[in-house]
Amino acid sequence: MDRKPLSLNVQMLLTDGFGGFGGIAKFNRDFLEALDSCPLVERVHALPRLIPDRFDDVIPESIVYDRAAARGKTAFLRRLLAHARNDDRVDIVVCGHLNLLPAAWLCARRHGARLAAVIHGIDAWSSRTFGLTQRLTERVDAYIAVSQHTAGKFMSWSRVTTDRIVILPNCVDLNRFRPQDRDPGLAERYGLRSSKVIMTVGRLASRERYKGFDEVIDILPRLSTQVPRLKYLIVGDGSDRPRLEAKARSLGVSEQVVFAGRISEAEKSAHYNLADAYVMPSSGEGFGIVLIEAAACGVPVVGSCVDGSREALLGGRLGRLVDPNRPGELVDAILAALRARGRSRRNAEIEVFSSDNFKRRVASWIGQMVHAADPLRLC
Repeated sequence: MDRKPLSLNVQMLLTDGFGGFGGIAKFNRDFLEALDSCPLVERVHALPRLIPDRFDDVIPESIVYDRAAARGKTAFLRRLLAHARNDDRVDIVVCGHLNLLPAAWLCARRHGARLAAVIHGIDAWSSRTFGLTQRLTERVDAYIAVSQHTAGKFMSWSRVTTDRIVILPNCVDLNRFRPQDRDPGLAERYGLRSSKVIMTVGRLASRERYKGFDEVIDILPRLSTQVPRLKYLIVGDGSDRPRLEAKARSLGVSEQVVFAGRISEAEKSAHYNLADAYVMPSSGEGFGIVLIEAAACGVPVVGSCVDGSREALLGGRLGRLVDPNRPGELVDAILAALRARGRSRRNAEIEVFSSDNFKRRVASWIGQMVHAADPLRLC
């Protein structure tokens, strides 16, 4: 294999990536694939904290994905120390989550490397992170934020200034996520064959109630008077599911709320294409990759105007924006989205979030890290 021009070695510490679920795992996979395609990068050593026993993801050629690191906290620390002891050159250390910052800082210091940290969402919005991690925020050379919203929240409590932060929004594979006919087998599985369908994808965790599931269930009785045969498809699973099921029963809409459970990445596009409208009135999203996945499938989208969803929907150009605390506003937006479904095609502006543009932004950032004394904002 021909060596790349500068032969940079990158080390990345991450929570999860290949085989993982959720927006952070997806970002990490995309970021690693972008590093693999970057002409300046020779090798990436990735240490994940979590990994499924089996997964079908193809790991890029230049990525050394240390599966042994994902066998518990002790194993992770052991592998981290092994990497710190070796004499392999490391030019840039990327911390994929603030919780891993102490370990990432030690790696960067050991190798004399530049240190970058990725900040995603609500975990970086306040100074709940105390102790060593909070003190180390000033010692990071560059931050990557998935949205201006997250960057602003982070700067409000940290001492980090805007010149050290670049914005790198999530991306979507426009070849895989595209408009398609409704899959009759999936529609039959969920009892949706003759239904109007609104849909939300997300983890059903009690600590993540900001996704907006409650707000949608709350207005289902009102929506049902105007939309016959309406169903609400919830894709995802977690500890909060029993509470949401009980809430649907208490409101008399349990027959309208369909819990699909967790699905694989390979099934997501077909599920989006079941929907007549994608609805996520969230209050704590750092970006909201599911919004751009739904938009890429040509599904009318309703998102929040109070968090990073606004940027994912390009200020309203890719979907309708609502205040999740205003039920009437949410009802009107959903009704408008349902009316638009028959006329909708994929909005050309989704190209802003294409995988190719993501790779270009990462390559630009790597170049800035190498050639500039201080990191510059991505264009």
